[in-house]
Amino acid sequence: MKQRQDRYFVVTLPGLEPVCAAELRRLGIEPLGLPVGGVEFEGGLRELYLANLWLRTATRILVRVGEVHARDFPGLYRKVLKLPWGRFLRSGAQCEVRASCHGSRLSHSGRVAETVGAAIERALGAPGAKSGDQALVLARLEGDRCLVSVDSSGALLHRRGYRQQAVAAPLRETTAAGILQLLGWDGGKALVDAMTGSGTFAIEAALIAANRPPGRHRRFAFMNWPRYRDGLWQSLLQDADRRRRDTLPVAIRAVDLNPQAIDAAKTNARQAGVAELIDFSVQPMQQLQPPAADGLILCNPPYGERLGQKETLGTLYAELGRLYRERFSDWQAALLCPRQSLAGATGLAWRQCLQFSNGGLKIALLQRKV
Repeated sequence: MKQRQDRYFVVTLPGLEPVCAAELRRLGIEPLGLPVGGVEFEGGLRELYLANLWLRTATRILVRVGEVHARDFPGLYRKVLKLPWGRFLRSGAQCEVRASCHGSRLSHSGRVAETVGAAIERALGAPGAKSGDQALVLARLEGDRCLVSVDSSGALLHRRGYRQQAVAAPLRETTAAGILQLLGWDGGKALVDAMTGSGTFAIEAALIAANRPPGRHRRFAFMNWPRYRDGLWQSLLQDADRRRRDTLPVAIRAVDLNPQAIDAAKTNARQAGVAELIDFSVQPMQQLQPPAADGLILCNPPYGERLGQKETLGTLYAELGRLYRERFSDWQAALLCPRQSLAGATGLAWRQCLQFSNGGLKIALLQRKV
């Protein structure tokens, strides 16, 4: 008998949709569409488990419970009540419902959430005693159309579990992994992070190069579903463990002038299980030497707005440009930068690959033009 196919939506950082789609294809899953901020696909439980286990750029993965058309709240209640909640939520499950409304006559998102929550409670029974596990249900109203989804991931997927220590303005793990893949880095050539901070770039690079899934040691919301198949999940973990690499053919170097940052990065790398795959060092980035004939050098330097020392940033970026130009001239070079004037201070020509928010600031990913 053919397995039931569900429709899924992978939430990802806008601009990383093609990267996420490529990740799905490497898992043998064909994307169906790339709307802004996500990727759609269809599949069964195996595809859902694989996506949560392996996707490095996913924020969360939603399963579409159903779509209803409603012009009033009683109609919304009746139709949501009929959706197949028992496939995704246990009897008496605790739920958080979040709603958004766009161009709908049902414009009160709070009341939409209350109505959907009441329908779920009627379908499944009143919630039991409070526990740590709470299902997240999303209701999105566009006109008279209400799309209802359940989150399969639980805690946001950028929370890999390894970041025990952080420095100021840390980069999200999913963003770092997406940037590496957007730049075409797949573990086949050396990588240098010239200002490593808490080590996110280097750690995500090591996970990629070692072929280790980011979800290997975490718990997911789908594990609370009535139809959860632990045997399938364990099989996927065993397959992942067989494919992991314990040594790398290329160097991954993580450098920072701040000893506390390197200590934090080492702690995080140990927690991620990749400390032995990364060469950490405390030194000025001006002293860096290429560990190979070619590779990728990148860094996330101070932005000024959050970390202070605005007056010294021009000099810092000029020195960074000199490093890229003189010692890493044959390398692919990238930079995270909040302002065009700072990029200009490097003396290099850049092209923008991505723009995103970090700590409330608009940050551009720039790649050196060749």
